[in-house]
Amino acid sequence: MSTVQHTDLYCNPASIPNLPLGMAHAFPGLFTGGYTGAPCDYREIGDPEVLPYEGKYYLYVSGRQVYVSDDLINWEYCPIEIDTPLGYAPAVTRCKDNIFITSSPWLGDRTPRIWQAKHPLGPFHSLGAPVDRHGNGLGEFLDPALFTDDDGRLYLYWGCAPHSGGIYGMEVDPDMPTRGISDIFKLIEFDENNSWEHFGDHGEIIDFGWDEGAGMYKYNGTYYLQYAACGTRFPNYSIGVYMSKSPLGPFERPAHCMAQHREGIVRGTGHGGMFTGPGGKPWQAYTVLLHRLHYFERLIGFDPVDFDEKGVPKVRISDVPCSVQNGSVNWVNAAAWKHPEASSCMPNSGPILALDECVHTCWVPEISEKEPWIKVDLNNSLEICAFRIIWAEQNADHKNGINYGPVKFKVEFFNKDGELLDPGVDESRNQKDLTVVFKHIEPVEARFVKLTLLRGNDPMHYGVSDFSVFVKPRRILD
Repeated sequence: MSTVQHTDLYCNPASIPNLPLGMAHAFPGLFTGGYTGAPCDYREIGDPEVLPYEGKYYLYVSGRQVYVSDDLINWEYCPIEIDTPLGYAPAVTRCKDNIFITSSPWLGDRTPRIWQAKHPLGPFHSLGAPVDRHGNGLGEFLDPALFTDDDGRLYLYWGCAPHSGGIYGMEVDPDMPTRGISDIFKLIEFDENNSWEHFGDHGEIIDFGWDEGAGMYKYNGTYYLQYAACGTRFPNYSIGVYMSKSPLGPFERPAHCMAQHREGIVRGTGHGGMFTGPGGKPWQAYTVLLHRLHYFERLIGFDPVDFDEKGVPKVRISDVPCSVQNGSVNWVNAAAWKHPEASSCMPNSGPILALDECVHTCWVPEISEKEPWIKVDLNNSLEICAFRIIWAEQNADHKNGINYGPVKFKVEFFNKDGELLDPGVDESRNQKDLTVVFKHIEPVEARFVKLTLLRGNDPMHYGVSDFSVFVKPRRILD
């Protein structure tokens, strides 16, 4: 059975190749341990921003730049050329014939910087540190954002509330964006009236949180200043938004929570940015929690943005297959909490943990197995249209040469009598390093689905955090 090509189906979390080692690898003394209680290697991308440019989408994320796509589905890693290290949570804009990027100065050089290039992949050269209109530095330059208005004027945003007092903005010189040309405005601050800003997964601290990750987008004459809250480790991680008729405010109160999803595979939908997607429609890129090993172990997602009659935006968070052009295709995960069998499992890592729609649990087979498998009984014969696998990367050890790479596997389908439906999906020669695999297939009527990992002698030990089997709902009593 061959996979269907050239469709416009996507499924979150996004299938992004070649994820980098996480921030704890760069700062072992600062972020040691995570949830394991000991140093560990893990991978992450987060804090996404998307730049549409000449028919392609350029994705900038914490940890690695840049990924490129022409359809928001298939992504390729295309390293940028830059003269000094780019930091965390990068932001990007196109202004006139220039591309400007900036970031939190966390990695390598701790100097706040803005870089310039003529193309989204560079070469970028540093313009230096941004200053206000009097030549003074901007203080703590956390999670900056850049925005180019329709008239070519350029704006810079930065800050965290209440940690650094608020989120700030100023107009900058579009030819030299390190130079402020307006006063600095305090745009928003922490507001305990907004429940999604309360610290903790259940908002147990009312007067504190982390408002960060500013982003600006203009739609139908309204300026949308978004920010993330209340902390990246929590499933309650959300995106709030204020609205204004000016890029520097004043911003209408109250704020609105535009992206929040606490349950299921896609949750903790914080820090990201709006962008103009296919057909000129607004889309949102956002962070997705994985955090099985570490609280910065993250992925990303994309979904359209809807606006109500008052212009208030809401993101249609999805964790099942959707059409880029048309939205929901009404498929559901038929494998969730169904009965599994497995060739083996490590203690406390049984196969049901691949079917519980929870990414921080996983089925882990015995290390000695070269071809471990998990098999799911869907209880009825159903028309299977797609599947998703999220790998649990168990024992990566960069220092000792145990590294990530393409996972080889096969998926087989069986009828109600247990007969194999030939030929299934064979990825025994897979050369693409993906943490998340999504395959849209030619529909097959099947009751049993079997996933086999073809490990061979690979020292990397993989488990499965999620194995979803997507079907069209049907009647069985007709």
